Amino acid sequence: TYAERRITPRLTTETDTALVEAVCRVEAAAYSKHGFADRQEAAEMGVLRTQVMVTDAQRLMSALIRMLTAGGVLSVLNPAMLPLLLLAVLPAGIGAVLTARVDYEIHYANVADRNVRGMMRWWSTTPKYGDEVRANGMTDYLLFWYRSLSERCDRRTLAAAPRTLRIALLSSLAGGAFLVLTWAVLAWLAVTGRIGLAIAATAVLAVQTTLASLSQVVINGAAVFHTSLYLGDMQAFLDAAVARAPRRGERAVTGPVDEIRLDEVVYQYPGKEKPAVAGVSLTLRRGQILAIVGTNGSGKSTLTRLLTGINLPDKGRVTWNGADLAEVDPASVWRRTGLVPQIFAQWPLRVRENITLGQPRTADDGPVWEAVDAVGMREAVEELPERLDTLLARELFGGAELSGGQWQRLACSRALYRRPSLLILDEPTSQMDPRGEHGIFERIKAIAGDRITVVVTHRLENTRIADHIVVMEHGRITEQGRYEDLVNAAGTFAELLELSQDR
Repeated sequence: TYAERRITPRLTTETDTALVEAVCRVEAAAYSKHGFADRQEAAEMGVLRTQVMVTDAQRLMSALIRMLTAGGVLSVLNPAMLPLLLLAVLPAGIGAVLTARVDYEIHYANVADRNVRGMMRWWSTTPKYGDEVRANGMTDYLLFWYRSLSERCDRRTLAAAPRTLRIALLSSLAGGAFLVLTWAVLAWLAVTGRIGLAIAATAVLAVQTTLASLSQVVINGAAVFHTSLYLGDMQAFLDAAVARAPRRGERAVTGPVDEIRLDEVVYQYPGKEKPAVAGVSLTLRRGQILAIVGTNGSGKSTLTRLLTGINLPDKGRVTWNGADLAEVDPASVWRRTGLVPQIFAQWPLRVRENITLGQPRTADDGPVWEAVDAVGMREAVEELPERLDTLLARELFGGAELSGGQWQRLACSRALYRRPSLLILDEPTSQMDPRGEHGIFERIKAIAGDRITVVVTHRLENTRIADHIVVMEHGRITEQGRYEDLVNAAGTFAELLELSQDR
């Protein structure tokens, strides 16, 4: 028991950490693969089963030892008794294995619905979306979907009940028949005088002890088998994740990044009929600000993923200083990247960690405050109870909370703190007031000389700061040039600009 209590926590922690690491390190394209989330959820069950794996194995070993001991005594008394007892217990073992297989099949059939139900539960109950759920009267609708998913899982479980009943009845019937035969043989041996009464009495005790031990072997053996099914899912997921981890080469990107080039790049998401980026060629140079504009779904965000090597193109090449990202260690690329995505993380950490996350930090908070000042957040941070040490997770830890615009500024400060060679800002000011937006773009201009800067935005007036603008439609670049040139070109850019100003 002492050993089990020492082993199980470490085992669970190791498997759980391995699963988290595998998901974090997998190629980003794997998230778009059909069934990836379901296989991940199945692997999560494997992690949970590791909590009972040692106990199940321990109980099985104990039952085996008791069975061998009692079975040895019975074999000495009369060798014919032990095979009969094994036959009496064998059907129960087969039934337990078959039942475990049915339970596993039900679990796996419910994986997708259970996964969606879990997400629906979080969306419905998190305070983050509480106002929207209440003010828009979504409660009944969300409860309907939650109940529908639960009932669909229940139907599969109930549909399997007749199968498990048949397995239990048949195994019990077969086991019972052999058990009756065992006692009948023992009685016949005693009545006919083939064994003495004292030996017969000892045999009765040995039969009972052996039968109990065999039953425990069956029960615990079935539990170990059941656990092994889920551990198999976990191991299969980990093996697949290792195979999908970025292995692009050992070459590293070093020094300042002077040029990033895309040559006829094509990328298509799994399951989609058309490519998100189709034949794009582009050159970005150090000191340049590039603006990418276009309607929703035109491929802007996908293009930024290709620039950073998060996704590799299906065709064409993306090179940094002439090095193909397909042949470069991705970690060396991402150390020189600063990204503010449209949907950014609001980490339940202190303000300081929200800025420095992913970057080494010294004991000096000077660079942290510089990043805070760069996005105009000093006053807001100084008003927090513990300033940089304030936890930004009010509903979880009793910390403080920021507004949407303040969170977005913090996300920008996180990218600026890294002082990256490539800075990408995807709609970086969508939740900010005009003053905050102006400050961010002024800061972008001020620091642009030391890096390549890419701004994705729907607010076309903000593209005035750009040295070069590209307009994307259906995954292709349809226009490019400077702001004044595109305004007078009577193309898509001019049309979108006019629509944005027509209020």
